[in-house]
Amino acid sequence: MNLQDMTPLAVGRVSDVYTLKDGRVLKLLHSTVPGPKVDDEFRRCRIVFKAGVPSPQALEIVEVEGRQGIIFEWAGESDLMKARLGNPLNLNSGAQFMSTVHQDILKREGPELPDLKEEVLRMTRLLPEGAILPGQFEALGRYLDGLPSANSICHMDFQPGNIMLSKDGYQVIDWSEAVRGAPAADIALTSLILAMAETAPGTDLLRRIIIPIFRKAFEKRYRAHVTSHMGISEDSLQDWMLAAGIVRLATWNIATEREFLTGLIQAELKELESKAP
Repeated sequence: MNLQDMTPLAVGRVSDVYTLKDGRVLKLLHSTVPGPKVDDEFRRCRIVFKAGVPSPQALEIVEVEGRQGIIFEWAGESDLMKARLGNPLNLNSGAQFMSTVHQDILKREGPELPDLKEEVLRMTRLLPEGAILPGQFEALGRYLDGLPSANSICHMDFQPGNIMLSKDGYQVIDWSEAVRGAPAADIALTSLILAMAETAPGTDLLRRIIIPIFRKAFEKRYRAHVTSHMGISEDSLQDWMLAAGIVRLATWNIATEREFLTGLIQAELKELESKAP
């Protein structure tokens, strides 16, 4: 197996995606991604698929030209962003569709997945210097202890680019950070991503212009729809915002988001400290 026999499909921050001749898809991780991380992603993807979530089955781990990758079943022709959201007229229907997909995921359980709160604590070690000060970890620990636990499958990067569409329906991709936890946590993180995330590498100029204009309106519609149908309050989402900020910053550490997320984390921690007995 070599790259010359594959068709490039997408370029990401930590991986490149190729279509194989037999129609399957190879997610080829960058050489900076350690082997255990690839094994972990493969395991999480298998758990999610087994739980019945519409997602491409992870078939095998391979090595191509010194890089590790995972071969998946075909997921779809186009993602939700490219297929529908380039047209502002689809803003409301697209937000409702994304909300419906998310609800379907969050109603399923994955007890074999890592615990969300434990993952948040682990991710604090990956944060850039200054995001959390040494004296703030006690407050962070109390905060995490006070959050609800659950077994709902949480994607942790649920956004339009990870919903693939085809004539047969949809499949959700990129489960490398999947955990089990409270639905409000995953919704809070999605709301944060939609409200402030930059566009992915390789996005064409038109969408780089359109996305920032409409993403906040899209986020508002998505959030209103998913919370009303799942009976989740705005206060519940806010309770998870510190955890959401930690996950986003630790997972991607994108330069253009760093200042905002560090400010969010610090503001939330200082509020916790002010309420400490």
